Amino acid sequence: MPNGMSSLGVSPNTGPSGERTLQAARSADLTDIAKMTSTVALIPAHNEALTIREIVASSSTYVDRVIVIDDGSTDGTADRVAGLGVQVVRHETNAGKGRRLVEGLQLAFDTGANQVITLDADGQHDPDDIPAFLACAKKNPAALVLGDRSAQMDRIPRNRALAIRFGNFFIGWACIRRIGDAQCGMRLYPAQLWRDVEVPPDQVDRFMFETAVLLYAARAGFDFAAVPIDARYAGFVHRPSHFAPIRDFVQLAAVVTRFLVRNGLRLRGIPVVLGITR
Repeated sequence: MPNGMSSLGVSPNTGPSGERTLQAARSADLTDIAKMTSTVALIPAHNEALTIREIVASSSTYVDRVIVIDDGSTDGTADRVAGLGVQVVRHETNAGKGRRLVEGLQLAFDTGANQVITLDADGQHDPDDIPAFLACAKKNPAALVLGDRSAQMDRIPRNRALAIRFGNFFIGWACIRRIGDAQCGMRLYPAQLWRDVEVPPDQVDRFMFETAVLLYAARAGFDFAAVPIDARYAGFVHRPSHFAPIRDFVQLAAVVTRFLVRNGLRLRGIPVVLGITR
């Protein structure tokens, strides 16, 4: 791997518009970060002033450190977490969730994390579920731990639920394994996966990264584990979704299709997903 590149092929020093993202991160005191131990909560945020403080404060009770990546917010999102003792990386431009996840994961692992829990800032993910992720990771230390809302699909808006079911089939086929919820963003990434899995740099924009990392982690032989979580939509989300149904669905389908074509179609994944074989 070339020097200066992350395991996902994205430079840890330069953002998509030439921003020096880790340089911005150094506005926090990295002397204290050097003492960091194991678990980091990573929360990318774009215009989440209504919910970010509660999510960050709750997450802080379960982890060693919280990193917030403010992705070009214009509503004072970063200001809302002042005084909570968390690390905030602020950007003037909006690069999208995928690139900010990659940036935050790189920063967390570069500064001592052994595992990173990602969750959304809009209230869809409950920080009180973090202990269940940690317990699952303790039993499966090298596994990618995925939040699983499949038991509560009736609580998810109909169009979104249909997209999730289709994604579970299509992504599960490519991964050659059954996945209960392939599109949940609440996950726990172990350091070993970050070191060993390469995701092409052209597959990290917007929501592509969270799909692509499943494909390449499965190909590399990493196990997936699941933690049941609530499907929190009505009463929890206070702004329109950043997910653009047509554009993002097409992008995600292209990521999976390209992977299948480049990896011999992986046809044995179809009976696995259908429950015919294991």
